[in-house]
Amino acid sequence: MKPFIILMMITMLLSCKKEPENINIADIEKRITIPVIDSSYIATKATYFKVVDTTITGEGRAILERIISKSQFVMFGERHGSKATSQLITSLIPMLYKAGFNHTAFEVGPYSAKKLIELSTPPSSTVQSMKQFTAQYAFKEDHQIPIPFFDGVEDAHFLQAIRERDMNIWGLDQEYYSSALFFMDELLTFVRNDPGYEILKSEKEQASAIIASWYAKDTIRDSNINIFEEIQKEPAVQRYLSRFGENEDTKKMVKDLEISWDIYNRWRQDSHADRISYMRANFLMNYKKATQTELKPKVFLKFGNLHASKIVTGGCYDLGNLVTQLAKENSTKATIINTWHRFYIDEKGEELDYLEKYASYYKRLQDFMSLAKRDQWTIIDLETIRKDVQEGRIALPVNGDYHKIKSLIDGYDYQLILPIDQRVTPNKN
Repeated sequence: MKPFIILMMITMLLSCKKEPENINIADIEKRITIPVIDSSYIATKATYFKVVDTTITGEGRAILERIISKSQFVMFGERHGSKATSQLITSLIPMLYKAGFNHTAFEVGPYSAKKLIELSTPPSSTVQSMKQFTAQYAFKEDHQIPIPFFDGVEDAHFLQAIRERDMNIWGLDQEYYSSALFFMDELLTFVRNDPGYEILKSEKEQASAIIASWYAKDTIRDSNINIFEEIQKEPAVQRYLSRFGENEDTKKMVKDLEISWDIYNRWRQDSHADRISYMRANFLMNYKKATQTELKPKVFLKFGNLHASKIVTGGCYDLGNLVTQLAKENSTKATIINTWHRFYIDEKGEELDYLEKYASYYKRLQDFMSLAKRDQWTIIDLETIRKDVQEGRIALPVNGDYHKIKSLIDGYDYQLILPIDQRVTPNKN
């Protein structure tokens, strides 16, 4: 053990409130002989696997099978837009389904989830249908798409795998920033047989044109526009949306859109907690419905890794915390998986090493990140590490690394480090 760590541990132990004569020196000696977590220890908790076509191979496959077989909830905290992640999910879907997972949940809005089901019916048409849909509603910027995290070819493949097994899709999040034009058209489909359809169609075109103009203004550098506040002020938009307050389906769509716009309007202030509460409420609503036909429904969730943590993140108890608490109530298990990139090919075709590029973030986690391989997935058993810490077999460092490492092992059960990765293949051209 490094001398300065020993000295710091002795100092911390001797500075407690007990009187000096009550200090057990033997206990101190015992504690300072516990090894401190490092890469050689972490390597004993790491295994590897590959994804070849749609098959997972290697020692790590057994870990994934064990996770799936023992869990009621599997929460996958992803790096958004990752080609390797979507390829892995495509391979995991058959394993999940075989283990009784009939439900999936994603970081999309409730109506967007319904649209994904429509676009993947029949499943064989998924890639082409998603391509046409995304191309129709995408704007110039890569992030300006109608439904997020389903705009890549690889995303369409895992959606197809879900639909081939008739698994349910739950949309828990707000409707996306650039979904408004898609919603304007969708609303119109509910009134095709209305005597005033042509008038409504004309009103839709006026509202859509105005919304598109605000999206264009919002892309101007330093525009500082509160886009949805401005859109909601527009008389043509108000008039069109007001036409859909009677029908229960369209009424809910408008309400969902308004909830989403409100969250975006306040995102610089305090809407994050409302967004997380909205996602938790949507999960519980879908889960309660599932319990009508299943005793303990099994659910696979794929969200950004911030939402996957079971401890407080961003000042909120997020979805990872929710499914962890539900599993405790059910005497079942929720497994929370975090993911990182190490090696990444950027849009210029250049390889980046995130351990170098984002050294300020990863330097306190480098003993974990150093185990990454370019050609394989790394899976680290944080659950076992957490148990070793709790039972005194390994110690966390007493320097500044302590906080990052403790947050990692307390927040997640497994850490995945991706092989060399790149953005998903765009599915809109």
